[in-house]
Amino acid sequence: MKDKKSEKMLDEMQDRKLLKIEEFGFWLVFWVLFAVILLQALMGATLKELAGEIAALLAASVYIAFSSLKNGLWARSYTPTLKADVIASAIASVIFGIINAVRAFVILEKPVELGAAVQIAVLCVGVFILCFALMEGFRLIYKKRRSKLDDIEEEKEQ
Repeated sequence: MKDKKSEKMLDEMQDRKLLKIEEFGFWLVFWVLFAVILLQALMGATLKELAGEIAALLAASVYIAFSSLKNGLWARSYTPTLKADVIASAIASVIFGIINAVRAFVILEKPVELGAAVQIAVLCVGVFILCFALMEGFRLIYKKRRSKLDDIEEEKEQ
């Protein structure tokens, strides 16, 4: 009896093209979902109304992050560094602050007060700390996993 999983219906070129199509499709859905959440938040949607989209985006993010870390992969074009983590966290924090400020003061038309500005600033600092801690944790896990996988590959060569 033939094992259906061992039967290849595609040659290597077709398989590679299919993987590129799937990868592009995943990232297209990921960024469109991100944009939809952003637009809905700017239009005044509540967290309760965004829960489904956030859950889908979170599931995709968790899957990509842990699958990549499990396989000792980060990105094609760069390796993680402390500087990159600081920059990415700062960018995320600033974007979060801008979105919240626009939502609060422009869309929801809340009065511009020192208390509201301080609250947004505190949230931005919290986003920076959370993002930085996550990225640093992922960077340390990546380095440890990559080292372990490199050791296994060296042992196979000997």
